Amino acid sequence: MIKWIAGGIAAFFAGRYLLRLNNASNSINTRTSVKVHKVSLSGIEFKARVTLQNPNPIALKIQYPFVNILYKGSSLGTSALKNEVISIPQYGEQSFDLNIQSAGWLTLIQSLGTSLINRIRSGEKTDLEIIAATSTRVNSIPYLKEDLIKLSF
Repeated sequence: MIKWIAGGIAAFFAGRYLLRLNNASNSINTRTSVKVHKVSLSGIEFKARVTLQNPNPIALKIQYPFVNILYKGSSLGTSALKNEVISIPQYGEQSFDLNIQSAGWLTLIQSLGTSLINRIRSGEKTDLEIIAATSTRVNSIPYLKEDLIKLSF
């Protein structure tokens, strides 16, 4: 009988802990900012800053974030993949600086169009609305957030 009671109590606390982890992964806050670093012969280089905030009383294990820059559904560039797990303490935050290299001018012409590419390459002031899709894994649960960002060239 005591084994059943101990097993029930252990199951209760294990279930409560797993529920807290699931709720914690849903309440994480992400802020992503993207800037144009430079325009070169090989394409456009972006700099992204991702800040992950943990507003929970539980420390979280987070996969290194991956950022994909999209324009009208087409990918303009992605960050490098890293197989690294970072721990964010309770009520803490972690920031990441990511380099994003575009695929090249031919791919950019297909995504953005020739007129917009010509304005970017000539140095004209150009604004572009992109979506920065940040994906990671929080305690092995997939997490994705998309932010609408206005870039100025």
